Amino acid sequence: MNILLTNSTDIFAGGEDYVLILARYLARRGHAVFVSANPGHLLLRKSSDAGLKTIPVSYVGMNRVFEVGRELRAHMRSLNIDIVHSHANYDRTAAAIGAMGTRARHVAGVHSSHSIQHNITHWIRNRYGTRHFVADADSVRDVLIREDRIPGEKITIIPIGVEPGKGEHAGDWRREIRRELGIDEKTILIGNVARLVEFKGHRVLLDAASLLAKQCSNFVVAIVGDGELLDTLKAQAQRLNLDPHVRFLGFRDDLEKLYPAFDIYCHSSLEMAEEAFPLAILRALAEGLPVVCTNVGGIAAMVNDGTSGYLKPPDNPGALAEGLVACVADSNLRAAMGSASRAIFDRQYHADIMAKRMEQVYETVLKA
Repeated sequence: MNILLTNSTDIFAGGEDYVLILARYLARRGHAVFVSANPGHLLLRKSSDAGLKTIPVSYVGMNRVFEVGRELRAHMRSLNIDIVHSHANYDRTAAAIGAMGTRARHVAGVHSSHSIQHNITHWIRNRYGTRHFVADADSVRDVLIREDRIPGEKITIIPIGVEPGKGEHAGDWRREIRRELGIDEKTILIGNVARLVEFKGHRVLLDAASLLAKQCSNFVVAIVGDGELLDTLKAQAQRLNLDPHVRFLGFRDDLEKLYPAFDIYCHSSLEMAEEAFPLAILRALAEGLPVVCTNVGGIAAMVNDGTSGYLKPPDNPGALAEGLVACVADSNLRAAMGSASRAIFDRQYHADIMAKRMEQVYETVLKA
């Protein structure tokens, strides 16, 4: 198949990494894959570095969405695109417009648990311009059916998949990152990878770290990501006297090096209909890490409570700290939970499993 994957955001986070991984694994399965994003976007550079063909398109200005749709249509026709798969709200509309009058069939990827239908244009797009919807988790599908009135038979749930950790380099990368952070092997490194925005719950993570510090001293929390709350969170960490225990690392483009350095992964998202299926947790599973996290969105499908980690109620620093204390204090528990995480990954969340399932959806859409 000739497949065009689109993404109209101006950031590079989990959703954009998902597009890159999907593109790479579809290409490995023999398809001609093209990736479209805003000019200069990191997604385009990473796609090009991976040997994928890229199409820069300026996904800017709601008054331009029909113009952008026509631009996409020209690309679809010249490249004989069979499937155009959109991944964000703007390009979802533009791709639906672009596919009209071409052989291409539009598939919409939906990655958060809130409505995607806010006006008459969206209603028309969802009803007539989209052949199928792909949701990351049950919670996403439920919203599409309940709030957007999309028929269930037009929605397929395909959990996100990621690549396995590069074990042959893990030891070197672990030592490199720990030297950078100034910590030794006896220090327990707790990783968190997420944009610094409200629904990711970093304020709860810092409160939990403060409680953890009252019982344990040999830990550091590495917060990886950038966003609007950086200064607020730094002030909170200082107020809680967490300077010895917290490192704000900002946006990092070397996550493959960071995860092997972690001993525990912690994700503290809040129940704000934003979190669906965080790719950051899947990377922790792939690396064989115990996961202490909140039970929101589709996270419960990724973590077996008490076996591969702990599922805690959101916005509850005490409960989160309880799970962290248990893991920090017991190396045998960390090892057992890490092995269980890796088994879950191998069984359900390898990127090739995701690409194969997506391929089947595309084939079904083309036959309909």
